[in-house]
Amino acid sequence: MEREERFWLGILVAVFLLVNAITLSPVVPWQRWMLWDRPTPQHQVRVEFADYEIHLPSQGVQVKAGEFVEFVATSRDVTYGFGVFRKDGRLVFQMQVVPGYENRIVWRFDEPGLYDVRSTEYSGPRHPEMFVADAIRVVP
Repeated sequence: MEREERFWLGILVAVFLLVNAITLSPVVPWQRWMLWDRPTPQHQVRVEFADYEIHLPSQGVQVKAGEFVEFVATSRDVTYGFGVFRKDGRLVFQMQVVPGYENRIVWRFDEPGLYDVRSTEYSGPRHPEMFVADAIRVVP
């Protein structure tokens, strides 16, 4: 490798490290909680996927804005995606739901309102039916 190539490779590595240090820094205003923090969830919600259906708790899902919620999703047959969406269609978060595992994610909703749930992983011909409107109610 020539001297000029080493110079530009060094610049590229320095920029990469700087961008990662800044975006993962706790002093950045948009960084509300760190990925490696282990917040204690105030609620746990179990979601089951099977035969192209999403089974949420029968009493519904209601949580308070600002509280941590742990979603535990399981699948009995194929891989699904657990996606939570705002009413305007913007994705809030999603995770893969792999059969045979308790797939977990901890989330904190910042905005009160109603949220939809849909499968974000194509799982077969009935995939488009996997939608639950107003599945999660976040209260102030």
